[in-house]
Amino acid sequence: MERNNMISKIEEKDLTQFQEILKSVFNNNISYEKMQNLYKMSKDNKDIHVLGYYINDNLVGTVTLNILTLPSGKEATIWDLAIKEEYSRLGIATKLMTRAEEIAKKEDITRIWLFSGFHRKCAHELYRKLGYDENRDKAFVKQI
Repeated sequence: MERNNMISKIEEKDLTQFQEILKSVFNNNISYEKMQNLYKMSKDNKDIHVLGYYINDNLVGTVTLNILTLPSGKEATIWDLAIKEEYSRLGIATKLMTRAEEIAKKEDITRIWLFSGFHRKCAHELYRKLGYDENRDKAFVKQI
């Protein structure tokens, strides 16, 4: 079945395209081995959702939703929303975010945390439009 204008979980055959998108958007060099590890973990763990948007069976965008179980209830984090540059401004990011939120709602998530680099101004506009509040909580990060 050809995947066209649709969202589905990323498959193993998509890992090279996934790696290329993350490299071009975030300028990082994630190894193929790490991509395989993420794929294997997401396949075996119902709390990790690595979603892709496909046009003509090609991966053009991605987002990752991680569900966390805390004493206060379930929460989630969104990571690595990335769209190939030539497909930006077509609504793909909104569709991916909406699907991630739909999954979260089905899992009775009480709050979604979204992390984004300071330099991603266009992405921040989208997050505000989708109702994410940048002034509610503060995240601290330590590189180890």
